Amino acid sequence: METLFASLTILTFLTGIAVVLGFIRPVWVLWFLHRSNRLLVLKYYGIAFLLLLFTWLLLENVRY
Repeated sequence: METLFASLTILTFLTGIAVVLGFIRPVWVLWFLHRSNRLLVLKYYGIAFLLLLFTWLLLENVRY
């Protein structure tokens, strides 16, 4: 359980950093697409960040 929680924490922080970097310059995080804009950053990384954050918070409440 601790390994899952640690992995989830790291992934949550990485996607959060990707969202911030994508708002500054979208091509830094969307290098694999032909077009990159801030809306696509929210689509790819924002949704993943929210899902990971809610899962992280849920597991944190279950853990204690």
